[in-house]
Amino acid sequence: MSAQNASTPKDEPNSVGDKEIAASTSATHRSADAPGRREKPLRFLIVGAGAVGGFVGARLAGAGYDVTMLALPRSAARLREGGLRIASGDGTSVLRPAVVTAAELTSGYDAIVLAVKSGDLTGATADIEPAVKPPAVIIPFLNGMAHVQPLTSRFGSAVLGGTLRIATELTSDGTIRALTPQFDVELGELDGSPSTRVDRLAAAFKDAGADVTVPGNIVDAMWVKWVFIASLGAVTSLMRAPVGAIAAVPGGQRFAQSVLAEAAAAADACGHPVPAGRLHATEQVLTAPGSPTTSSLTRDLIAGRRTEVEAVLADLAARARAAGTATPLIDLAVLALRIHNQQIGS
Repeated sequence: MSAQNASTPKDEPNSVGDKEIAASTSATHRSADAPGRREKPLRFLIVGAGAVGGFVGARLAGAGYDVTMLALPRSAARLREGGLRIASGDGTSVLRPAVVTAAELTSGYDAIVLAVKSGDLTGATADIEPAVKPPAVIIPFLNGMAHVQPLTSRFGSAVLGGTLRIATELTSDGTIRALTPQFDVELGELDGSPSTRVDRLAAAFKDAGADVTVPGNIVDAMWVKWVFIASLGAVTSLMRAPVGAIAAVPGGQRFAQSVLAEAAAAADACGHPVPAGRLHATEQVLTAPGSPTTSSLTRDLIAGRRTEVEAVLADLAARARAAGTATPLIDLAVLALRIHNQQIGS
């Protein structure tokens, strides 16, 4: 969703009730491997100033971390003028982290958070090249798994695995609205090895208010999330309705269960079976009566925006076919969303 430039003076909250929060860069945090020792906080570069990146950047900045937002020139001007506006049930907060464009970017960051749409990955990887210098690591919070290979091919062991679960949207005035309190993060080395750098990053996200997990196998965790978002996306985008409306009609719950079964079978065939408990939890979400839950695919579809059908659904279906597993309902969702993307153009 496009954002309009804010016109509020820099030294005032944007509206009555807004909270202006200085993004401190002077805070120190206790070192995990040296009790009693204090060290400078990690420096974060957030790539993507939309609903996802803006939310993550604001939470890290609010926790006292040194945060810089990498944005396109138009978005950079908006952020410099109006700051990051985060609206939730507690009101609207305004934070003012540093902002750079790709032409201004240099090195010196500890962590680079990639929070862009899958279609913007190629441009983003080119943009961050000057910043990917040791000890910088890359945390990709993208949907699906298609981003892993191009990132590791270009940046090698600097790339970590990660998942992010939030529900946010960018409003027409540039405000990032948190739709639920959820802020869940999973981090890990792609090879599953123990990692001090992952531990430091996990501590930073905990400081920022996230519920953080460092699983033994981050790739498996990424597949678990993929099965969830693919199932939810296919179900709600095909029906153009939230979960509760689908569950309320005869056959609705059975349809949702069938889509989930396809996604789970795909993951299993690809060597990443979803644990039974996680499948049951996903089924409960997909079949909950009265639930307003929908997906970013569906919100983009209904709003007339391009969807991430290739990364979320098409890639999963293609991997399933290669592994000998059929996904007819997911294939149908792929077809519908590809037609939508073609009709609205780029």
